[in-house]
Amino acid sequence: MGLGLFGWRLVFTKVLKVQKIRGTIAIIGMQKVGKLVAEELFRKKHLGLEVTYFVGPERGEVTLSYGNPRRITIPVVPPEATLSLVKAEGISRILIAGPERGQRFPAHDLVTLRLSGIPIEDCHTFYERLMSKIFITDLRPSWILLSNGFQRTAWIMFTKRALDIVVSSLGLLLAAPVALITAIAIKLDSSGPVLYCQERVGADEEPFVLYKFRSMQCDAEAATGPQWAAKDDPRVTRVGRIMRQLRIDEIPQLMNVLKGEMSLVGPRPERPFFVSQLKEQIPYYELRFTVKPGITGWAQISYQYGDTEDDAIEKLQFDLYYTKHMAPIFDLQILFETVKVVLLGKGAQ
Repeated sequence: MGLGLFGWRLVFTKVLKVQKIRGTIAIIGMQKVGKLVAEELFRKKHLGLEVTYFVGPERGEVTLSYGNPRRITIPVVPPEATLSLVKAEGISRILIAGPERGQRFPAHDLVTLRLSGIPIEDCHTFYERLMSKIFITDLRPSWILLSNGFQRTAWIMFTKRALDIVVSSLGLLLAAPVALITAIAIKLDSSGPVLYCQERVGADEEPFVLYKFRSMQCDAEAATGPQWAAKDDPRVTRVGRIMRQLRIDEIPQLMNVLKGEMSLVGPRPERPFFVSQLKEQIPYYELRFTVKPGITGWAQISYQYGDTEDDAIEKLQFDLYYTKHMAPIFDLQILFETVKVVLLGKGAQ
């Protein structure tokens, strides 16, 4: 299967290059999501898709960057030119990025094009498929209401919980020798308790106590108050640094999974102090609490550890993608990817 997949990709890439197969896209609207799609497609030239025109308030051009210092200038045409543009330039797909306030929207022309067979799609939906995350800037609540996904069927929830119980039970049993050695190492390395208990926010914003092996000095935040973990954090002990690199400090969280406070897979559980701030600053942040937090998750394996508001936004976009597509098969994929991340030592902090 591996050889077959590799061979198929070689043939597919070769055909694209030799036959110069290329899909041309026009984006209706000048919102940020449309510009991001254009930039990403220029980065992913192997897909054979390219944004060649924008439809904006007036004729002009827009300059985008798809990798410093790589820049591309794309023409902008007014809405009344939409129909003639598609016919003259052979546009094969249209994406709707949403018009700016007061901008004319070529609804009648788009209906004509759709009935003639031109695919028309919401830009947020296309971006989600392209990047495996949901872009929250300019995201309308109606997109969430009308999009497929966000299912919470009894079968999905039962299977997910069964997977949590089986894997966490086996994990605690198999990790017992490692946990014992870790506990001894913590006591020898620094004074203080073996386990670190901290309040976190769970599903439906219910607080719970998270268990971890202590990887920092005792009272590490006594003088500073709550802080994000940072790269080369001076509060981390020598043993703690090794535990974090190997993710050993997270073994006790399997007890949270057994208790039903967490799941194996889900958004990272955050502290109440940061949740109250991020809910005010980031739109749709509360949606991550519609599922149980997880030991690992789509955001954890897709994005490096971050300690800023911009990082929180990026992680939220991956978390929303997971909440939309949550399923046992997706959980298994994330668990296998997590094993790879742990073995390669990526993202630990």
